[in-house]
Amino acid sequence: MGKPEPAPDPGAPPPSRLKRIIAKLWWFHSFFALFFGVGVMLFARAGLAHADKLMMALFVSWTLLFVALRFIVGPANRKEQEGIARKGVRTVTNYIIKQFYQQMFFFLTPLYASSATWSLSSWNWWLAPVLLICAVVSTMDLVFDHFIMERRWLASAMYGIAMFSLLNVLLPLVAGLDHETSLVIAAAATPLSVALLTYSVKQVLAPQGAILTVFSTAGLLALVWYGKVFIPPAPLAMPEIAVGHGSMGSYECMPGSKHEMRSTQLDGLRCGSLLREPGGLKETVVHVWKHRGHELARITPLRVRCDGDGVVFRSEFPQALIPKEPTGMWSCTTYTRGGQLVGVRKFEVLTKTGESVDDAPETPATGSGSATGSGSATGSGAAR
Repeated sequence: MGKPEPAPDPGAPPPSRLKRIIAKLWWFHSFFALFFGVGVMLFARAGLAHADKLMMALFVSWTLLFVALRFIVGPANRKEQEGIARKGVRTVTNYIIKQFYQQMFFFLTPLYASSATWSLSSWNWWLAPVLLICAVVSTMDLVFDHFIMERRWLASAMYGIAMFSLLNVLLPLVAGLDHETSLVIAAAATPLSVALLTYSVKQVLAPQGAILTVFSTAGLLALVWYGKVFIPPAPLAMPEIAVGHGSMGSYECMPGSKHEMRSTQLDGLRCGSLLREPGGLKETVVHVWKHRGHELARITPLRVRCDGDGVVFRSEFPQALIPKEPTGMWSCTTYTRGGQLVGVRKFEVLTKTGESVDDAPETPATGSGSATGSGSATGSGAAR
């Protein structure tokens, strides 16, 4: 660790005019970088058409970033007496690192935002705001230079978040892996990379360091395995999900979208999910039907041939499993085969006279059908 910087002298003269101008220029550059990053977010998905080339560029850039963070910038690599050349290399390297951080976070943010389920019944949207915060912070030059880069553990944490998020997106794109496998590989690779970035190789390979790295890797693996429902399967996105009923149209692709239906009109109850993923879908999905929070059925939907961009998966709820008293809130939740939440559609079944159960007089419950599981909207993963 480097020596702590001395506290500022309260009696020191105020900064010169030149320094004040330079500080203002850095803030101007920060705002420019922020607006440029927003442009990267707007065009991020279009760049995935060249995912193989992108992977090579990102691999090289993150290798250089690792070397720079480990051996060039930061207080641990600063000497008391440094020449102009070394200071210049440090300044240029620090600037390049910021560009890598900015574009990486701004590139990843819209991918995770489009894959997340933005609902109060789901928490798999948390990663997108975290990536956005990291992206914005990386554009604030004075904060990034004097606070983030001066604390290697903080720089390493940002590096770890970016690396985990990057691998989780690019492995399905480039290697064609399913999202569950990509999630496990990303979780396994991140702790070792952060450890090598934060400490020397000798410290990491020492018994205490090796044990700490192994336990950190095991802990992160357990965390993502049991909490994978809280991590969106980026870059898989579901722009539309609909629930309908009644006779199926001859050219129907997605069901007619209904938010309310009467209890006497549940024939042909079906759910459709429109999915999009650059490079094609990597795995099938599962529809989980729930009534009042209780799981009624877990169905592997059929892939429907439709025109246009995306793939539609549609399932029909078995009539034999409809509860005797079907009124109340229902949901059709889409999960990947590995158990990651893709999206959820809620709808309400009204009484036979068209009243909501919240408005209608209460009646004794008569049965809950063949519920087979627990039921939160972000509950268990899909069965294999």
